Amino acid sequence: MKFFKVASAIALACSSSALMAQTIDIQITNLTHAQHFTPRLVIAHDNSVDAFEPGVEATSALAWLAEAGVIDDAQNAASAGQNFEALLGPTDTDNTTNTWHRFGGLVAPSTSLSYAFDTMDKPYLSILSMLIPTNDAFVGLDSIKIPTTPGTYTYMLHAYDAGTELNDELNSMRTDIVEQGGAALGGYGVPGVAGAGASPVPLGVGGTGVAVKVGFAEDGSAIGANEVVDGTDGPVHIHRNILGDTSLTDGASDLQSTEHRWLNPVARVTITIPSS
Repeated sequence: MKFFKVASAIALACSSSALMAQTIDIQITNLTHAQHFTPRLVIAHDNSVDAFEPGVEATSALAWLAEAGVIDDAQNAASAGQNFEALLGPTDTDNTTNTWHRFGGLVAPSTSLSYAFDTMDKPYLSILSMLIPTNDAFVGLDSIKIPTTPGTYTYMLHAYDAGTELNDELNSMRTDIVEQGGAALGGYGVPGVAGAGASPVPLGVGGTGVAVKVGFAEDGSAIGANEVVDGTDGPVHIHRNILGDTSLTDGASDLQSTEHRWLNPVARVTITIPSS
């Protein structure tokens, strides 16, 4: 499948050699004011693997990640057969086309996390993580060619909308959700939208999403007392940012626009290729 290099990339050094680097150091920095990043999915792969593609409908694996921060069965057994573990195979092994790992822990605003990653000589790198609190926003690095010459390389990442859930931003404390087709939350799990409070603490599915359900009727109308119909929002696309408002108890959103809005890029990835 053709790869679309949509994530903005600024290479501090650019050259290659015949031999691929095997173990690299990856640092991810959260550039937002009040969004957390869920555990990161890091994939080294060949050109047959496409974790996400702007303009194309999201896979169920991407939906699980973007709506609930779920990558593998260990986070949520209900996702078995639909998540990235099912799509990519066992973690930390050479799966012929890829090798991948889930790096746990939240990345708080304005902080960084670093870790070593064994690429197993795969030529491309992709990174995905959910933004919380949002419905189905994720930050993504899309299939960059892994540098091979020792040095430091920096990439600026955008926030994308998976399009698998409407960006309703409503707190389940005052709204019950009715998914279209009757499947709870589209079958993907609980989305990570904030509950009460200006700076909610991320909780929920596998310790990754925020334990709040949200919903918004496609035509804007409620279908019953405190019930609204959820829907989808098209193919994967650059996120339009949260709607937000200044009220936590009513209005079109339960996310505070003064706290949770962002501007792209939302993350910086720094890759260090060590000397051999």
